[in-house]
Amino acid sequence: MAETTFEDAFMDIQTGLVSLVLEALEGSGGVARVFIFGAIEGGMTSFNACAELAGRIERLDALVADRRVLFQVMGLGSKDLAELETICAQHGRACPTQLYGRYVAGGGYDARYVYEPMATRAVDPVAPGAAFSAWLDALWAGRDPLA
Repeated sequence: MAETTFEDAFMDIQTGLVSLVLEALEGSGGVARVFIFGAIEGGMTSFNACAELAGRIERLDALVADRRVLFQVMGLGSKDLAELETICAQHGRACPTQLYGRYVAGGGYDARYVYEPMATRAVDPVAPGAAFSAWLDALWAGRDPLA
């Protein structure tokens, strides 16, 4: 069996995160895009997501009615991000401190990675929740930095 490359393992984590969100939204009908956000810094991980349905982008917590399912998704997403950190360390690669991913139904996946400290920087730290909210605000304003 062929050895998994770093790139394959790195993408597998992101594919799993998108699948996790799609599974949580199963039955919601017509998911056009899924946006995933991850923060990995200072020994902590944070995961969040939003999706576009019927032309509107909504936070995952507004789309998933069952709180148990929502907390399960967030926990599994954070666990996957911790695995991403492990994969980067095993391959001697820098791990992104933030990950912004966009999956377009039938059109593929794009991502942007930040490698500089964000939450732990000494001047103007940006908490993961604030970074996700700022991205969501940009998406709501029609500015998708990944488009």
